[in-house]
Amino acid sequence: MGTPILPYPSTHFADAPGDADSITPPSFAQSEFQTIIRRQRHGNDPEGLKIRHSHPRSPHNSAEWDFAGWGSMRYLEIPLEELQLAEARLNTPPTMLSHLAALSVAGNGMAGGVFYTFPLVAATAGIYSPLCLLVSTLLLFFFRPILVELGATIRLNGANYVYLLQFAGKMVSLVGAASTLLDATATASVSAATASTYLGGEVTHLPFSTNVLTILFFVVLCLAALAGVKERASFTAGVFVFHISIMFALAIASMVHWARADPHSLILRSNWSLRPDSALETARAIFYGICISILGVTGFECTPSYLQHIQPKAYSPILRNLIIIVAVQNTLLCFLLFGNIPFESITSGDNVLSVLADEAAGYWLRIIVVVDAISVLLGGVMTGIMASGTLFERLAQDRVLPQFFLWTLPYTGSQYISTLCSVGLALLLFVASGMSLDTVSSMFSVSFLFEIFLYAVSDLLLKLNRPSLSRPPHAGFLTLVCAFIVVCTTWAGNIALDPSAIAIFAASFAIVLAVFFVLNGQLSILRLALRIYATSSIRRGKDWLLRRYRRTRDARVCVWIKDDDIHTMLQALLSVQRNTPDPRTVVFVHAYPTVDSIPSELHPNTRLLDEAFPMITIDLAFVQGVFSPTLVEAASRKLDVPRSRMYVISLGRDHPWDLAAYGGARVIM
Repeated sequence: MGTPILPYPSTHFADAPGDADSITPPSFAQSEFQTIIRRQRHGNDPEGLKIRHSHPRSPHNSAEWDFAGWGSMRYLEIPLEELQLAEARLNTPPTMLSHLAALSVAGNGMAGGVFYTFPLVAATAGIYSPLCLLVSTLLLFFFRPILVELGATIRLNGANYVYLLQFAGKMVSLVGAASTLLDATATASVSAATASTYLGGEVTHLPFSTNVLTILFFVVLCLAALAGVKERASFTAGVFVFHISIMFALAIASMVHWARADPHSLILRSNWSLRPDSALETARAIFYGICISILGVTGFECTPSYLQHIQPKAYSPILRNLIIIVAVQNTLLCFLLFGNIPFESITSGDNVLSVLADEAAGYWLRIIVVVDAISVLLGGVMTGIMASGTLFERLAQDRVLPQFFLWTLPYTGSQYISTLCSVGLALLLFVASGMSLDTVSSMFSVSFLFEIFLYAVSDLLLKLNRPSLSRPPHAGFLTLVCAFIVVCTTWAGNIALDPSAIAIFAASFAIVLAVFFVLNGQLSILRLALRIYATSSIRRGKDWLLRRYRRTRDARVCVWIKDDDIHTMLQALLSVQRNTPDPRTVVFVHAYPTVDSIPSELHPNTRLLDEAFPMITIDLAFVQGVFSPTLVEAASRKLDVPRSRMYVISLGRDHPWDLAAYGGARVIM
């Protein structure tokens, strides 16, 4: 019958304590000893190199690409000089915008709303238009504390994508990314289309149509953005100051003309007589007027897109000043419009402010108002390009988008791939809407409301999922409930007015979201393709797939671990897998004040997890010091892992630093 095969050959235990020639199963001590020896063989690599596995994970998959390699353990030596440099980098924030410049970026989008909102509101609400514009602007005060709380917790560009990434995870954050990109794209499309319509309404003998003029505006602004104009704060600030000055002059001129030409307010009385007769019709006109007036405050949602460039203490006053400026401008000018211009003239054309300027002061003021309209609307296009550009940058840093989105031009420093994609998407949206300003404006209102709805959702998730995070500015629960009621009600009103708007928004949103999901899951697609190759006789193209797979899956992620609890380590690892595009290497980093304080089971547990996850290399790094933003920054440079891929298990309320101080680190549990 032959010699029986022993389950535990004697040579297998040659290094273990006890009888080396025994054929009995090993004792518990021998098993533990052999486990330690095996882990040390695989883990103690003095060169820090990964040892290739000798067996495939699956009989159908090649270990050449499926196995990530064994992890290693190292001690990081961070000299005092590097810590001082790290602290200096943290204390040197990115280029900060002045209060006026920060106000003007979103202000150009909001203040330019007067040129395309007034005719739409007047046609719906009639004489109640000033009231509707005032109420719609004041409703933003429900969202101001929400944005302030989110901004105080997460001081990063990227708007809803960043917030949902921190509070809900990767897959939900892609919904925020799609919403933010669509809103920024719609901002650019509406502003460019309105500018061409406004110019076409004044110049009757244009050599081409307004649609062609819109495309030309996109081309010119794309070249200006590539030249670095969108990074120049003086440009947006100058446009904003010019617009506010012209609107102030128009208001003064309208008041003087009203007092001189119509001291008995006959025009206003005539417009008032056209109001609805019944209370129900009045309520309906005011409600739909408020819903349409939301279009006049778009741009407010863009402020979190450039949050890193706003002084922390200036963020709340900037949001407040935006609301006040737009409320005064829209309400006052609309009231003066109904006091100087008959209702038939208001609803007969789009250039109502030009008509008001001509009536109040003459043709010279009309020309200036047209120049102001073109400049501030094109400034709104720049706002949309900037908002989508910062989102592209953030997505590329998080490896959702390819790294070429971070490529910059040598002289201007502009990220030209992001700029070209931003302008291209805005132009594509305009064409997809049939080149209709009314259609793209309706879709813009729905997109804006969905964006601020996600801000409220992000704040709710912050309260539910991250209650221990320190955030001194706090939005109350009642404020959050009111914000949800406001956004849902006005969203329903806009859809009721134009059902086609939700169809265009849903189709655009689905396409953008699908692209993000595909890009985020490209590693899974490559892995599936490699497995299909392994089970088929086709070999052509496999080398390219392998190179692409390795190049895409070279990301390293750091998880700062406090103790050696294996359950916590496992949950952290699973969370990283769910929320990071398939990392190849996860580095557990432990900060220790003295060697004696290092948890005894941290290294063995890391090796155990390294064996349990063959597709991830799990390293362990020790760094001496106290866990702090300075130490995280220094370790980030030492390990060559950006702070956006530094994960923290949790931050308690008693932690001396808030999450924003860590400059992009994420809380995962």
